[in-house]
Amino acid sequence: MACTGTERHGSKCWTGWADRIPAERWSIYRRVMETAKSHNIPFALGGAFATATHTERWRDTNDMDLYTLPEHREDMNQLIEGLGLKDIYDQFPYHRDWTYRATDGSTIIEVIWTMRNHRADVDLEWLTHWGEIEARGIKFFVAPPEEMMRAKLFVLHRLRSDWPDVLHYISVCGPGLDWQHLYDRLGPDFPLLGGALCIFSWLSPQKAAALPEWIWEKFGVRKPVPSSTDESEEIRARLLSDRQNELAQAK
Repeated sequence: MACTGTERHGSKCWTGWADRIPAERWSIYRRVMETAKSHNIPFALGGAFATATHTERWRDTNDMDLYTLPEHREDMNQLIEGLGLKDIYDQFPYHRDWTYRATDGSTIIEVIWTMRNHRADVDLEWLTHWGEIEARGIKFFVAPPEEMMRAKLFVLHRLRSDWPDVLHYISVCGPGLDWQHLYDRLGPDFPLLGGALCIFSWLSPQKAAALPEWIWEKFGVRKPVPSSTDESEEIRARLLSDRQNELAQAK
């Protein structure tokens, strides 16, 4: 499905990721989505599949994240179990106050209705603000780049950080993002995105200069200035070393 620029928030609208999923796994994803649609349960794809759609960055995974409204979480959970999947809680305990996870033994479906920190619940804008795509014969909504970024901004701790994903979204979708909408959705938490923008302006000054000029003052960040060195984005990215990868390579 082709889309360009601000029409679809700078998204690449890439559906090629679906063709990389094994047929048996896709059949489970498809059954869940088709059954949810037949029961009029609103949902949108999130996680690695949404990121792949918007940025063309593929991460192979055996789980599908689905956002739904809080009032539909029980309906979605029962629907999934009705298709033969089982809650993984007994084997792999998790926090049930924001997510539900079920599996057939190898494929996982995760249902999410609020942020892990409960800062915001999923609402219709989260599900429909971007729109639908079609992949392998089925249409479905995908969570907007702005909502993916908003959720990822809060994942910043010692064991995991989603800020690299946020930076990648800015890099790929930045000129077309609905920045005002993102600012409004963040509310008092907008300085988090200001921090990511500050890092991005250092990491990629040329791409930062292509972003809407008004966002820098809006998010409380100094307007980017041309780099005084000839360092590339790749060189600066390597300065942000990944210690875990270094240790893995050393083994």
